[in-house]
Amino acid sequence: MSIFSAMKDLFRPQPLASRAQLKDFLESRAAYLVQKSMMEYCQARANMLFSTLLGEADFRAAYEHARWHAYPFAYAMVTEMAEGLLRPLCAGRTLDLHAAFLGIAREIFGAFPLPPQADADFWQTALDTLDHDLGQAGLGPVKSWREIPDRHARRIFALLPIHDRLKSRDFSMFQNNLRFHLTEIGAEFEERADLQRLARDLLH
Repeated sequence: MSIFSAMKDLFRPQPLASRAQLKDFLESRAAYLVQKSMMEYCQARANMLFSTLLGEADFRAAYEHARWHAYPFAYAMVTEMAEGLLRPLCAGRTLDLHAAFLGIAREIFGAFPLPPQADADFWQTALDTLDHDLGQAGLGPVKSWREIPDRHARRIFALLPIHDRLKSRDFSMFQNNLRFHLTEIGAEFEERADLQRLARDLLH
């Protein structure tokens, strides 16, 4: 094997074939989805004043509040995307698949601190939201990745640390940005996931 082939293998993304790898993927890509979408919107809206905003303690606090409070919705989106790809391999065991996803979320949420200004049941509510979303998803055909953000886009948009007067006409733009980034994440998951092995590990 040439050195170039070895380096290519070294930096090639690792396949997703186990529950532990899926857990890492869901946690990290949910954070990416919410942070990337929020940061890009704030940069676009503030334009040349964005660096000034970043220097404001009030804005940084509002951004952190928005990021944490939007995370459960982003996590639900990424999970619904992954569930849609795995569901056809779990015929007759959809409820078991959902239970496996809820178990992963329970571990992730349980390791997080309580966000500032959040109710004591914040992470339990996040788990309930995921449970509801997976239940709704299981009642119909698998959604396209572009459709999935529509359930929570308004709730995330309302959290953005930009005054309502300034963002009043921006919802469609923000929603499309969520769709774009979830599609990006979905394409990565589809490329890397060994769906057969993942399904077996989740349902063993």
